Amino acid sequence: MRILVTGFTGFIGSHFCRYVLGREQDVQVVGFSRNSDQANRRRLSMCDFHGNRLRSVWGDLTDHGAVSGLCEGIDVVVHFAAKTFVDASIKDGFPFIMSNVVGTFNLLEDAKRYGVKKYVQISTDEVYGQCLEGAYDERATINPRNVYAATKAAGDALAISYFHTFGLPVIITRTENNFGSFQNRQKAIPTFVRAAMIGEPLPVYGDGGHVRCWLHVLQHCAAIWHLVTAGSIGEIYHVAGEQELTNLDLAVRILLHLGKPADQIKFIPDRNIRPGHDRRYALDCAKLRATGFEVRQDLDARLRETVEWYRDNLDWLL
Repeated sequence: MRILVTGFTGFIGSHFCRYVLGREQDVQVVGFSRNSDQANRRRLSMCDFHGNRLRSVWGDLTDHGAVSGLCEGIDVVVHFAAKTFVDASIKDGFPFIMSNVVGTFNLLEDAKRYGVKKYVQISTDEVYGQCLEGAYDERATINPRNVYAATKAAGDALAISYFHTFGLPVIITRTENNFGSFQNRQKAIPTFVRAAMIGEPLPVYGDGGHVRCWLHVLQHCAAIWHLVTAGSIGEIYHVAGEQELTNLDLAVRILLHLGKPADQIKFIPDRNIRPGHDRRYALDCAKLRATGFEVRQDLDARLRETVEWYRDNLDWLL
């Protein structure tokens, strides 16, 4: 099997490459990524790619010429590549439209042209907007409340339209906040660990009561691979740990894991940084469980392991 993994130097994409190549001896991966951030290449250093089973292709999905022919000879596409930082999308949405909408369109066109056997679109719980009670299942109405979420919803809509119109064998997955080693320094857990280690207060938006569910990245990778082999085309699946924390709870847990004072926290007014800040997200994963896969994680143990990794690899945070 030959798999095209877009965004293969990104946080989840690089872990997925490691996961698949470490378990499936008959898989070859073509990794596609922009060559704009040299730091991201460090993520690949954690992987043993067993000879030449990973081929790197550098380019930009928004460049039609760079994408043309990318899917030739490919069996499965797993599309991770996306701009993802909500705050940045609020400041300037254009790069998100180009990456998450135009880039997805270019990839879908090439996948259609070369007749890939399965196309997996990796998406987010944020397309539904906030969920104040209960949890959304896959039939919920999308209601994105920021530019990043809107562009991911648009990419999903394009993907499912290619299933209906052209018969492209599309699966869409939507996940929650992932965590693990080598995550972007701007994300919550790396940001909190860095602040704690250099003696600064942890910056918590608003009143700290915003709720997020958390999933370890390797559980996400395992679920994606399961859906590559067992998922039904034309379907949407939620991939989540269904374990939630307020942002304040997360910050306090990190401080305690590092032996720092639990009150080493600074609340940051978020009205101008993230207007309309979604209060809570939550996904129902019954449909994924019905395929024979269930996320299993000890959230506190995995969080402690992740915090310790950043503590021991401070150069990644600086």
